[in-house]
Amino acid sequence: MRRTGAGDELLAEWSPSDPGSVAAAEARYRHWLGRDYEAVQSDGTHYAPVSGDGFPVDADEVILTTGMGGG
Repeated sequence: MRRTGAGDELLAEWSPSDPGSVAAAEARYRHWLGRDYEAVQSDGTHYAPVSGDGFPVDADEVILTTGMGGG
């Protein structure tokens, strides 16, 4: 998912047991990381930053975002 000021945009869905869906999701993930987005992963309850550029295949949800300002 990509978080924007206007709301969330679904980028990809994947299943760890489906290599094609993982490859497609990882390609989208790397595309947005290359545009200075940062990623957090969720297990449905907790959120944690994704370190490195490896796609967290086992995450329930991955959210890509940029700094939204404020502060």
